[in-house]
Amino acid sequence: MRASYLTEFEFRQEMRRDDFEIFYRLDSASSTIALHQHDFYELYCLLSGELEFIVEGCRYVMKPGMLLLIAPGEMHRSVSQDAQQKFERVVLWMSRDFVHSLSSILPRIVQTIAREDQGWNLIVPDDETFSVLHSLLFSLLYEKDLADPDSPFLSRLIVMQLLVHLSRFLSHAPFSSPARQDIRYEATMKVYEYVNQHFKEELTVALLAEQFYMDKNTLTRQFKRIIGLTPGEYIRRKRLENARELIRRGVGAQEAGFQSGFSDYSAFYRAFRQEYGSAPSILSGQKEKTEEARHDA
Repeated sequence: MRASYLTEFEFRQEMRRDDFEIFYRLDSASSTIALHQHDFYELYCLLSGELEFIVEGCRYVMKPGMLLLIAPGEMHRSVSQDAQQKFERVVLWMSRDFVHSLSSILPRIVQTIAREDQGWNLIVPDDETFSVLHSLLFSLLYEKDLADPDSPFLSRLIVMQLLVHLSRFLSHAPFSSPARQDIRYEATMKVYEYVNQHFKEELTVALLAEQFYMDKNTLTRQFKRIIGLTPGEYIRRKRLENARELIRRGVGAQEAGFQSGFSDYSAFYRAFRQEYGSAPSILSGQKEKTEEARHDA
């Protein structure tokens, strides 16, 4: 493949375009990203290497020739047993608005792709289907690299064609179910699910350890191994993600912080700014310059 297709790895998890973005990567860095979510669809196509993916508490073992479809809002991360192993993959991001805008001309595709409550994510196509999907993904990379005046239009058609083939396959072959987990994994995921349900309440590692009859250090170690964050870090991340979504829906910054489990606005403000690089008031469009200056002081 052309070296010019390769995209340098970055930790960015937000789209810069309003339709779709595609990346071709060959490195080991993806497994260093902690559990996260985003507001767009992600189609992850593994070409070489082997790694695990955790999506909403389910574990999937990916091998070359497999794809993973992640819906908006689904918490996920990749896990590698070998920190030095490189993974060749193509990743396609598609905005929710773009996918749903196709409903008038491709209704069956949208119904298939947008099954956000289906709970299964791994796609294992037959060789012929994978060859078609692989070819279309690299056609997109070609147009991205070429970048002539016709490329945006042709790229859009290629994405639509890709979704047609993907939908056609999924309508006959369902998503693959998650692999069975060992006892330690299942115990940790019970804690994970509990945090997802109760993160807005008073919650600490000590309370979790007591609730699930686990040693606090063991809980922290296992949670970090599987989720990618300590329980305390995950609770903070979950609260911040919830607050950011509330602000995007029009809830005031201070109220969003309180509704998401932060009892102190100053702590919420600092955590939000550290996580996202801007004040929560900027996201909501509010003019709170005086308050920002006071917190920055």
